[in-house]
Amino acid sequence: MKKTIGMIMALALGFTCATFADALSDASERVKARKDTVAQLVKDGAAEEGADGYLVAKKKEAEAIAKAENADRKIGYEAIAKKNNTTAEAVGKARGEANRKKAAEQ
Repeated sequence: MKKTIGMIMALALGFTCATFADALSDASERVKARKDTVAQLVKDGAAEEGADGYLVAKKKEAEAIAKAENADRKIGYEAIAKKNNTTAEAVGKARGEANRKKAAEQ
């Protein structure tokens, strides 16, 4: 019985890890796909990079993109945090500083 429960737990853990890896890969691809759109929204002043690492919509036209972008960034921040034994908030803050600097340079 213990052996069967152990096998079920191992399978469930393996499935969860594979599913998370797929979600991270998918999120990364979506971020790459909308990179130019996000950059243009920032350039036009419709959005800005927040200090917390998330995109802030400043105009109605940027809201849907910001929502999608932030959902995908959250997946990435959580993965990085888990790998580095920190929090997603700390990763977001560090990334926010880099995003704001990069946006200012453009």
